Amino acid sequence: MSNPSEIVFGHTVEGLLLALKGRLEGPLRAKLKEAGLDLDRKLEPAYPNSTWQKLLQIGATELFPGVPMNEAQWRLGERFVAGYFETNMGRALQTVLKLLGPARVLDRMSRNLASGSNFLHVEVERLADTDYRVKVNEGGTYPEFIGSICHHGVLTTGMKGLTTVVESRQGRAAIYRVRW
Repeated sequence: MSNPSEIVFGHTVEGLLLALKGRLEGPLRAKLKEAGLDLDRKLEPAYPNSTWQKLLQIGATELFPGVPMNEAQWRLGERFVAGYFETNMGRALQTVLKLLGPARVLDRMSRNLASGSNFLHVEVERLADTDYRVKVNEGGTYPEFIGSICHHGVLTTGMKGLTTVVESRQGRAAIYRVRW
């Protein structure tokens, strides 16, 4: 369970809403409101991580019904990255990522992921030139979402042959292996 002082910033929630673009009416709107996101109001500056985790589950279920949740979360992560890059913060980040190349993007992953919340801590370990281990203190309910964000963030550099997998999970922490 997440700590009540853990918050996800509004621009991160905006990225999720862009991933859900075209589906934000009807039953989904009511589900999001019940989870703590009222679309009839201006976005809050921040939301509790517990609300964020509910929103991710609702979004994955809405976009990918019948798909196993871990795969749905991976796909949601891909759509989230695309949506996030439509936000002001995301456009700035995308420009930087394109210039850096995969190794430097991974080296900066802690700063990139930390910009979305006040609690996410990331350690990047270089195992070889094209082999990295990324340790995240909070993998979320389904760690595939964060893994997908890492994967698709690195793909922004134009990298080909990239693989990212959830290597292990311990409590709330998750470890990812990123190779190309």
